[in-house]
Amino acid sequence: MKVIFYIFLLYIFSGIFCLLHSQQTDYRAVIEDMLEELAASDIEFDYSAVYDDLESFIASPLNINTASSEELQRLYVLNEIHISNLLDYRTVNERFVTVYELQYVEGFTWDIIRKILPFITVADPAHPPVIRDVSSLRHGRHQFFIRGQQILQEQKGYSPISDSALAENPNARYLGSPLKLYTRYQYNLGRRIYWGFVAEKDQGEEMFSGSNPRGMDYHSFHLQINNAGRFKTIALGDYQMQFGQGLISWSGFSFGKSASVLNISENPRGINKYSSTDENMFMRGAGVTYSLSDKTDLSLFYSSKKIDARISETDSLGNIREASSLPRTGLHATPSQVEHKNVLDETILGGDITYNHRHFRIGMTAMHYYFGAPVNQTLNRYNQFAFRGRENTNAGINYRFSLMDMRFFGEVATSGSGRAIISGFLWDLSSRLNIGLLYRDYDRDYHTRYGNAFSEGTSPVNEKGIYAGAELYIMQRLKVSAYYDTYNFPWLRYGIYTPSRGTDFLLQADFSLSPDLQMYSRIRHRSKPANSPAGEGNIRKPVNTGDTRLRFHINYQILSSLEFRNRLEHAWYVKEGENRERGFLIYQDILWRPQSFPLSVALRYAVFDTDSYNTRMYAYENDVLYAFSFPPYFDRGYRSYLTARYSVSNSVDLWLRYALTVLPGRDSIGTGLNEITGNRRSEAKAQLRIRF
Repeated sequence: MKVIFYIFLLYIFSGIFCLLHSQQTDYRAVIEDMLEELAASDIEFDYSAVYDDLESFIASPLNINTASSEELQRLYVLNEIHISNLLDYRTVNERFVTVYELQYVEGFTWDIIRKILPFITVADPAHPPVIRDVSSLRHGRHQFFIRGQQILQEQKGYSPISDSALAENPNARYLGSPLKLYTRYQYNLGRRIYWGFVAEKDQGEEMFSGSNPRGMDYHSFHLQINNAGRFKTIALGDYQMQFGQGLISWSGFSFGKSASVLNISENPRGINKYSSTDENMFMRGAGVTYSLSDKTDLSLFYSSKKIDARISETDSLGNIREASSLPRTGLHATPSQVEHKNVLDETILGGDITYNHRHFRIGMTAMHYYFGAPVNQTLNRYNQFAFRGRENTNAGINYRFSLMDMRFFGEVATSGSGRAIISGFLWDLSSRLNIGLLYRDYDRDYHTRYGNAFSEGTSPVNEKGIYAGAELYIMQRLKVSAYYDTYNFPWLRYGIYTPSRGTDFLLQADFSLSPDLQMYSRIRHRSKPANSPAGEGNIRKPVNTGDTRLRFHINYQILSSLEFRNRLEHAWYVKEGENRERGFLIYQDILWRPQSFPLSVALRYAVFDTDSYNTRMYAYENDVLYAFSFPPYFDRGYRSYLTARYSVSNSVDLWLRYALTVLPGRDSIGTGLNEITGNRRSEAKAQLRIRF
């Protein structure tokens, strides 16, 4: 209790000190702050596309006098209500004179304006770059990255082993080195042309030998041309797709349940380049979006690539006759993992046609995918309605329209054997109160490989639920957000062998005392059933579980170049018939970003103590560019990291990062081939960026 009391005093005195020494906000931290807020759903995503968008707006701010609804959605801060109000204000007043005029747009608080200021501008309409010949490309921007990282302690998978023991169990050791490598090249000419490549080698994978004689384990190439005549988008190589509300196709970042309680309507980007490192969930081939008219767009796409699969049956010639599952880890570091690498053909084709009007949009999407061999999972209790076969077709209709102060959205899709529905609305009740409601109904036999819609589970299948969210601005600098989600699973799921239901509740108060001092308090409670231990006759009866989290977080700018962040979080987990489990996390962040010196530093020291993995807590960590750390804090110990960026020149940046986790009461850390003898786990990372 004394520790908590002292931390509380630290918050109070730090806030007072901040008020006495308020300085202008350093907007170089805004992207990291936004990423941390987007990551608050406790779900790990690859935020590369998000960072690409935001960084492009830093280099070339979005002109709010000409920006379309789709472009405003790429700011990731504005929901449907904000965008609609901004466009209405612009229509009535013809144009914005200054960005600060946004404070007169209904729903735009100072906090929202502060977040988007670095990415927007007010200017006369500008013409896109004219590409007359190949020489025009010399005006583009090049970026080259190379990154290496490694766990410094020896893990079991790399320790010495006798030849006889390895021959008896070939999967007892990793094939390659513990060094993880990443390289990326990106060219862009404004927002007209992009091309580049990405290559990556995960820890334990071979390089220029064995299973990867030509280099790294993963390679990706993309080329995208925008606004070429009536072609809005031409994508070649690797690309991703986002249509509708995600029931059929949605790769990359997706809004979920978070403190941004009204971000429940997805903002589809259609066809877009792919430059991330998920080795399975992307398209490889060609995709185009063509403007049939000023309001109608037609997208067509084709993809053909090899994917990972576990093979259950082959013919006498070694050809695949059946696959039992489709792994998505992208790891190929042991013989068994290499055996599953890129062994199954996947072919995808389809299209989307969308009609856009000022007050409504309607689209139709269809996608057919075909595998080189049937996929038949091993039957068990919970997966009896999972996809089985060689091919599948998804088709659906999505819509969005406005009616007075309400914005409706939704999508209906089918996979032949089942259907899925998602529908919702956002209501601008007043300048201080906004609400949202979302309903979803996903059949247990709805099949989608690339769907990623709003859900409690990992995919839109076997789920029904109603979500309600509200934002109330009690005063200019005090916002209260809340959501309540109730859902049920009509069929069995992994870990629960009976139909079940659950609830999820969040309440958060955000208080901004000044531009240099922001804080929030949050309580979240989740309740859902789980299997009890096997009883007589191996019968498992469902029991209730409750998971409660209480968090207090504060950011305060001490000087224009120095920012402190503190967090105190407590967790309780209870399972019917078992003892209550607890956990807490306290951390101190120090961020130093001087204006006149080419060095910036982010430092954290965290102390945590949890009774089990059930009370783990997640916290976003500052990392090198295009690497995103969102690790779980659990067990008893402390974690610290130091991330430093040094700008050697205007064209060269160097990042160094060191992270250390210590668990004093443990003799080992990790499990399986990742096990480390001892109670320390440290990782070093270095990255170089060259721009020209």
